[in-house]
Amino acid sequence: IVLTGIARSKGKAAGEAIVVRQRMGWAFNFVGNEDGIVMQADSDARGMSIVGKIVAYPTLLGSTTSATSLFFKCTQSHHGPAAIICQQVHAVDISGAIAGGITAVDSLDQDPITTIKTGDWVEIDAPKVGQKATVTITRKA
Repeated sequence: IVLTGIARSKGKAAGEAIVVRQRMGWAFNFVGNEDGIVMQADSDARGMSIVGKIVAYPTLLGSTTSATSLFFKCTQSHHGPAAIICQQVHAVDISGAIAGGITAVDSLDQDPITTIKTGDWVEIDAPKVGQKATVTITRKA
């Protein structure tokens, strides 16, 4: 399955998907800074590690703390995701993704929350911010 969307933070990424149907935040009380474990009470991913994963979620839950927390997880504690895919990436998460050096895409031609399944292998090619990005999904065996 190949989806097309818009690159919000450029790059290439590949990894196992975690799909969260609820809005998601990156602050320390939503995702652990030192272990990458989701703690958000109402999250489909509660108790799961997002480290090195492609995380798909609708949009941001929280505030500007999310950007600095995403940056910290990706560059300092090394417990961040490989990339994020949203129905609509919030500007706060775009800044966190750019600062954290991870890929972020949105505005896909199919809903990523219903198309991607947790455990699928996902590859993202997002060469230029604001331009076309491709998301290739391989179903888990």
